[in-house]
Amino acid sequence: MSPATSAIAISGAGCVLATGWGSAALWQAAQQAQSGISALDSPLLHSRKIPTYGQISAATHQRSLADLAPNLRRYSTPAVVWGVSALQQALNEAQLEPANSPLRFGLYCSQGGYTHPALDAYHELLRECRQAHGLDAVQLSRRVLRDNALNPFLVLTSLSNGLPGVASLNLQLQGECNAFMQGVSGNLAALRTACEALQAGRVDVALVLAAGSELDPLALAKLAHGGAISHNGNAHYQPFDANAQGAIGGDGAVALVLRRQADLPAGPHVTLDALDGHADFARLPLPQAPDVLWCSSRAQPNDDRALCASLRRIAPKQISASQGLTGCLSGAPSLVDVLLARRSLEAQCVPAICGLEQPVANDLPLARQRSTPAVLRRAAVLNRDSNGFSACYHLTYHPLSA
Repeated sequence: MSPATSAIAISGAGCVLATGWGSAALWQAAQQAQSGISALDSPLLHSRKIPTYGQISAATHQRSLADLAPNLRRYSTPAVVWGVSALQQALNEAQLEPANSPLRFGLYCSQGGYTHPALDAYHELLRECRQAHGLDAVQLSRRVLRDNALNPFLVLTSLSNGLPGVASLNLQLQGECNAFMQGVSGNLAALRTACEALQAGRVDVALVLAAGSELDPLALAKLAHGGAISHNGNAHYQPFDANAQGAIGGDGAVALVLRRQADLPAGPHVTLDALDGHADFARLPLPQAPDVLWCSSRAQPNDDRALCASLRRIAPKQISASQGLTGCLSGAPSLVDVLLARRSLEAQCVPAICGLEQPVANDLPLARQRSTPAVLRRAAVLNRDSNGFSACYHLTYHPLSA
């Protein structure tokens, strides 16, 4: 991000994750190193190879539904419901009501888990084509070949504008809007576009929202075969651990409200100072000696050892990670770390890495065993996708901002 005339501050945040509803629940889980990953509970999938998942509980989902207008629920997948709720939380913290505000709002979304029809879409189609004598093959062929019933671009859960569409209707938003697809690159694109819109003066408030779910047999199989998650039957996500057995998937949503720092009242603020990304991790501009680094880990010992070699060049004072709490998120892999980095700076505290028992590198300050008070001014976030794309974010704490 180029030098700014006014720094971009995070004025509100919200989330719906396996740790529960809200950023307070996430922060409490981080401080206690209490994982939200549990036994996978799905009527469509029973597997010994993928037995655990960072799953949104039924109670958390019901709480999230309260933030979505009843007339929009029929158009909303679970991930969209979580995204709308996370966005409402962030707006509440920022003390903003778009429908009653003269400010100009922009919405920038990254939507994950929507690259194919879900298995229940196939199930519904077969149910519709079943007759008393059995499956009507003629009707099934007509639906698929002529009506494009399973065309991934026509199935509701595949639309990349589903999340911003429902969120806009729910909040009566009018203005600039952009939709990006999943992963680290999608999160980076949404954040960059939001910051550019604020710096250019096109909007006064930028709403950055990411949500996604891979809780579908076809999606999980694709992730497992691609190496993004483990299919070794492991029950725990262990970032930077010598005995780790790979990543575990997770669902959820994170939302951030961004404002120009100059537009906010006096008080402490956390600003986003730089957003960098590159398809080649080795060419990614890395921060220098942040007070705390939130870094993604694939929970593969050899891979984490190689990553640690790069972290030695950065020389962070302390390192933590979020995946042991939530699982590997398709929709908001970077936004959850930005949220936690912000909370670390505000609380002046570094939570331990959940799941870490035997570090792959004893010479690095990997946060262990307990949440530690610290003097924190600068934080960084470092994320890598399974496809190799990497992103880095720089944050600064301003305790007495005017």
